[in-house]
Amino acid sequence: MKTNNSINNIKSMTFLNTNAMKTTKLFLSAILSLALFASCSNDDDSSGGGEPNEDEVITNVTFRFVNNADASDVVTLLSVDPDGDDGPLEPTLSVTGAFNVGDTYTATVNLYNSIEDEDITIEVTEDEPDEHFFVYGINGLDMTFARSANDIERMDGNFLGFETTWTANSAGTGTITVQLFHESETVDSNANEGLGAQTGGSADVNITFSDVVIQ
Repeated sequence: MKTNNSINNIKSMTFLNTNAMKTTKLFLSAILSLALFASCSNDDDSSGGGEPNEDEVITNVTFRFVNNADASDVVTLLSVDPDGDDGPLEPTLSVTGAFNVGDTYTATVNLYNSIEDEDITIEVTEDEPDEHFFVYGINGLDMTFARSANDIERMDGNFLGFETTWTANSAGTGTITVQLFHESETVDSNANEGLGAQTGGSADVNITFSDVVIQ
């Protein structure tokens, strides 16, 4: 026969085991809740609550103009900056070909990151057009500029400026500037006769090509 002390010891052990199980369950529940909270926080960040995308690293900018009346007539403005905008190396700029008086050209811009072998054009035109905006400048050249009817329209109704048209009106030599802004506060694709204007943000591209010729 069990003594009263033995029975009390068994009851005490049972009580301790029950408490231990409850404590373990509470501990595991707390860990699970913490894990779920962390998971939800990560999901919130990925859906747009996190930090904005950083500026793109662009090493190669190719600005290509094709004559609307003769596809073999091409003017190419090229900038190559092997270490990107923040590196110590200066970009190499070149102009190939000349515009013909009276002709209209359709231009597009190709953006490439040779450091990471990445086509930035796709990111700008397909993935994030609403976060980018092109602004152009013409100095010393008699040219008529317009954003193409096939250009990309942003959600705010402004046109990105990826595809543009340029008409050479008279002979001369001058410069063409192409700028690509990221996360602008305001943009206006109608400003400055369509060349565009913006405020805020940062410049992913800011290049002026010299010795551009209309003949």
